[in-house]
Amino acid sequence: MRKKNIKIVQVFEKYPLFYQLYIPLVIQSLQKKNELEVKIVAFKGNANKESSISILPHHYVRTLKEKLDYLLYPKLPKLNYLELLCIQNSIDIIHIQHSFLFSKVFGLLKMPKNKRSKIVITLRGGDTYIKPWLGKRWIDFYKNEGQKIDAFITVSNHQKEYLQKWGVSEDKIYVIPVSFGNKTNAQPKYPSIDRIKIISAHRMCWEKNIEGNLRVIKLLKEKGYSVQYDIFGNGPDKGQVFYLIDKYNLEEEVTYYGKIENELFKSKLIDYDFFLQLSHSEAFGASVIEAQSKGVPCIVSNSGGLPEAININKSGFCVKPYNIDEAVNYIVDLYLNPDKYFSFSKEAIRNSNENFTVEIEVKKLMNLYNSLISN
Repeated sequence: MRKKNIKIVQVFEKYPLFYQLYIPLVIQSLQKKNELEVKIVAFKGNANKESSISILPHHYVRTLKEKLDYLLYPKLPKLNYLELLCIQNSIDIIHIQHSFLFSKVFGLLKMPKNKRSKIVITLRGGDTYIKPWLGKRWIDFYKNEGQKIDAFITVSNHQKEYLQKWGVSEDKIYVIPVSFGNKTNAQPKYPSIDRIKIISAHRMCWEKNIEGNLRVIKLLKEKGYSVQYDIFGNGPDKGQVFYLIDKYNLEEEVTYYGKIENELFKSKLIDYDFFLQLSHSEAFGASVIEAQSKGVPCIVSNSGGLPEAININKSGFCVKPYNIDEAVNYIVDLYLNPDKYFSFSKEAIRNSNENFTVEIEVKKLMNLYNSLISN
């Protein structure tokens, strides 16, 4: 007979510092579920005196505790501090949110499944599309340990398919798209009258196809359209933004704002006509669903999971990363047809509210946790 509550530890490298800003809302919603006991464990950060948050002690302290436990529990395999903490507290599920911490559960993976916690690992896009190409440790992990992990979470079906390339079997992978927040009450809108207003928000790196986005603006300008393009985000290739603005003579049309707080970013979205993201590689695209939640149609590439984030030809359009002409034609078509634009804006809101809210993400996580405990 299953215990009344499922005891879950969410594992982070840092808390409460997140690159994925949607995570806190999801964790807080899970903590409100009566059938769960959710604790947060992080290796760095600030506990803020919250009983559900535990910042692990310094490495030297952890090592000392591990050596002591080796003496006290000689029949157990050699486990690290985190693993011992979970065993001693009868944790049902360890959910690793920062996937590069996978080595922290290697000791548990040596134990019989019925003697240890279930292991869940959430993967970001780079964990499947980039890191295995650069680091043998990721290839070895997926190939040698992948079958021992109870569940991998990907954010799109495309990411799920790509993960199988590295030796993880399909039945271990669960698709749970990220959420933009709580259900929005945004109203559909018409395009701007004076100019085409376009926005992008992403890390400044090669995967995001910075040049492709700016070539769209260049072509719109060449066709005689008044256009405003604002770019938000930070990253190693931000210098490319300035260079290309200068190269394409777009100083009057393009403004680069750098990093912005997420809530402020979301409040600004309503002022734009289109969200543009022609990435070369993308697991899903959180900003794309945030834009749709405000009624902003999206022009995205057909890379990775981006097509899964929109309702193609209804809430946005999908093109090849370098098909600039097609992207421009779609933008112009919607901009010059206000009623059609309004229908796209309406569908964008519906798509976000019916598929990508925190409530929906939490429901899928609950289904996964329950299925793992039932097996």
